[in-house]
Amino acid sequence: MNRLSYISFVGALILFCPLLSWAKKPTHTPTETMTSTDTPTCTATCTPTITATVNVALGKKLYTFDAMWTNSSDPLNDPEGIAVSPNSGHMFIADSGNNRIVIWDADGTPLKSIGSFGPRADWRNPPQFNHPTKVFVHPSKKLYVSDTQNNRIVILDENGLVLSTWGTQGSAPGQFNQPRSICIDHFGNFWVLDSGNSRVEIFSGLGQYNATWGSFGTNDFLLNNPKGMAINNIDQAIVADTGNFRYEVFNDGGAGVTQSGWFGDGPYQFKEPNDVVVTKESWVAVVDGQNDGINFYNARNGEYEFVGMWRAKDEIISPNYDPHYMGIACDDQDRLYLTDIKNNSVIRLKPLKDHPTVILVTPTPTPSDVNPYGGSNYPIR
Repeated sequence: MNRLSYISFVGALILFCPLLSWAKKPTHTPTETMTSTDTPTCTATCTPTITATVNVALGKKLYTFDAMWTNSSDPLNDPEGIAVSPNSGHMFIADSGNNRIVIWDADGTPLKSIGSFGPRADWRNPPQFNHPTKVFVHPSKKLYVSDTQNNRIVILDENGLVLSTWGTQGSAPGQFNQPRSICIDHFGNFWVLDSGNSRVEIFSGLGQYNATWGSFGTNDFLLNNPKGMAINNIDQAIVADTGNFRYEVFNDGGAGVTQSGWFGDGPYQFKEPNDVVVTKESWVAVVDGQNDGINFYNARNGEYEFVGMWRAKDEIISPNYDPHYMGIACDDQDRLYLTDIKNNSVIRLKPLKDHPTVILVTPTPTPSDVNPYGGSNYPIR
């Protein structure tokens, strides 16, 4: 190699080595992931510590921690849905991993367990379930259970015995693919969130199929594996559109009203919207599993404005408490109940009384003997 070539070669190395070093440099600083090893043991007597840091982006604080329950003698296993009886105030928990419905009283004391694993649902016999995810408690004391992996709705009497079932596996009218939320409108029709088919099916009180709306997609007013739904007092369905990281609102004919949300952890943002409930004050509460909290919206005038957030990390409930919330319910005192699938527990939040009462909107009057799903299977209103 002559002198000129050697100098050129060395110069190239001097220029190239810093580039090589830059190419190997990490583009981000790794963060350590901490796994919680403590099991929360709080009860209704817990007084959580409120962190001093206030994030104005969280909006107005509407709720605070009230109680937490775990049952070490007969523990939950992946609890998902929860409902509160309008008659007794008892909690009805879809204990999905144990394939049963568990009933606790208002103080978290276990009262009863209904169901076991299997495909059978014989009339006047105890039910069998395969991963039940939601439960609806009717004022008549009947229970409606989304038997998700058996692709059916199971109706139980107040003693927990089978009365009937709705649906089989499939995508035809009246069939299900992993049904979840069950809601009732003010006409007595049942709305079932058919999650795997990304749609909503509507049945009469006797289980007669009436209508279907919704389909899979990512565009406006399409659904992607939705996991939760609630009906407000004017028969609008608020859907936790889980796979699209948003909530969507539909009228009682399935037409889109509004939608909001994208991936993130701030206002109007979600990482895993799992369930939704309308509180007694008419706040729309959307629980976010991966953001460990709730987003609240004000549904007055159909605007669905963001109001505020509640996050577990803003209240030190228990050392190293790291939740993953799935279901949400509201009782007649406007308290909220959340199932924590990660810690196999239930927590309760109580409302703060310094927020204004939302004026309730009454439904459009319709004769009680008129079924809104007549004729073309769409509401007559």
